[in-house]
Amino acid sequence: MWQQRRDVQFSPQGIFKALQHNATPDEIAPALFSCLQCGACDRLCPENIDITGMITTHRKAAFLQGANAALKEEIESRLALPTPEIKQEENIIVLAGEALRATPATLKRVLALLSDETNAALAMDDGDDIALALEAGIEVSDHRLHAFLEPLQGAKRLYISNGHLLKQLRHWLPATELLAIGHSLSQLDRLTHQLNKDDLYLIESHAYHLNHSQQLTHYDQLRHQQGCHINLDLQRNAIPTAGGGLNALQPLLDSAEQVRWLLSGRNVQRIIVECAEDGRAMSQHSALPVLHLADLMEHRTDAQ
Repeated sequence: MWQQRRDVQFSPQGIFKALQHNATPDEIAPALFSCLQCGACDRLCPENIDITGMITTHRKAAFLQGANAALKEEIESRLALPTPEIKQEENIIVLAGEALRATPATLKRVLALLSDETNAALAMDDGDDIALALEAGIEVSDHRLHAFLEPLQGAKRLYISNGHLLKQLRHWLPATELLAIGHSLSQLDRLTHQLNKDDLYLIESHAYHLNHSQQLTHYDQLRHQQGCHINLDLQRNAIPTAGGGLNALQPLLDSAEQVRWLLSGRNVQRIIVECAEDGRAMSQHSALPVLHLADLMEHRTDAQ
């Protein structure tokens, strides 16, 4: 928010200072809803305050006070759509999300790469509407939540594309192994060995910040070994593209400006993404070739 606005009101400090001085959530709604909820400020906060959680709470209050009524109506209409409740029997289930499903060839490679001794199966319900509701601070009904979670109950492992869902699924399915798709693919040497010094590698920011202390060393080693650029700032936060989630429904931050910021000062020939939403944003606003990490498998096959 600060990078684009250069206005202290559009920062965590500005938001909470305004609230301390009796501003109401609906009065500061533009700042509340400009937050991408990437989680970087949670990691940096010296008091370990759940800043993104507090912003979500104040978004909920802003809705109750009448702010962003059209956005609330849009998300609630998505939550009301019928969904299947057929129990899935697979041990490994992939919640791919709409953007990855829109690229069938890439999705097929992702499924193949995430399958080990047991084939990975696609979830019948990716929970994209629930992810939006979690980000916006909108209540999810027990009925909708049951319809989403019940088919997943028997799985031993879930691969998840959406960081907002990953965070909440830890509470909803505590006995299930939960892994981010992008980070899991980044641990496959047959993919990452295809990276080079002319590549910009985009870490999916939400899942990264959620597990920052465990993942930072991994990505630093990847950058050192392959020589690629990575979307980490000087404080080791992953810069998001603003290309998905709530900002795609209500663009309060400019994803084109985010892309310009990410590319500024870099001499790269390709962009490699962990997240299909980031790939979509980079393709829209950059002339460089954009590949999903899983698509490096095709390039490896061609080279052989």
